[in-house]
Amino acid sequence: MQDLFRTELSWGRTARLALIGLLATAALFVAVRPAGAAPTASTCPGFRVLHNDRIGPAVFPAGTYTITLEDSSLTCKSSAELFARFLEDYDGVLPRPWTVVNEGSGKSSFVRNRTVPGFSVALTGKSEEGGGNPDLGKLCSSPYTVNATTVVGALRFTKGNFLIYLPQGSGITCNRASVLFTRFLGTGGPLPRPWKLINQTATFYKPQNPKRSAFRIEPLNGSGRR
Repeated sequence: MQDLFRTELSWGRTARLALIGLLATAALFVAVRPAGAAPTASTCPGFRVLHNDRIGPAVFPAGTYTITLEDSSLTCKSSAELFARFLEDYDGVLPRPWTVVNEGSGKSSFVRNRTVPGFSVALTGKSEEGGGNPDLGKLCSSPYTVNATTVVGALRFTKGNFLIYLPQGSGITCNRASVLFTRFLGTGGPLPRPWKLINQTATFYKPQNPKRSAFRIEPLNGSGRR
């Protein structure tokens, strides 16, 4: 009887050791990814597009988007900042090396050098236009109408409707931004001192306090060649 108990005890110890060995091997397999294996994509939900927007050929209806990271060097924060920056672009030409790949309404990929994956975005829920986004700022509710095509600084504002955005941290009100933009259009040409203009995003600001004094203009239907 004692011999039988010792035999069962020995088998139990052997089984436990074998199980430990299997778990260790599995952990090693998970921890060490073979060279060249594709990284697992991770997702970042909750990015809000404030109005029906466009980046070149890609269309983004107002709503909530999920960002999928396809490059391990990107984070949810950095990819959200990039997406916001691309949405802010006035002419739809993204900064090098980025380009947008249109995959249908509300779905696009952003790649480097035309082939290297960066991140993709997909609409997960439509919503009413308006409100704010920590990366995009506040969208003023009433569109602004440009009555005649006018060149201000280096930018050409065509006849039509535009939106006014107040970037995060701006102390300017929507009404004040509208008054200033009317003034700039009325004089045309160079901006009155001390105002400056960031051409890529159509952002007006004062150099002595660029965040507090900033407002941004965007075409009603989003950015594209104008």
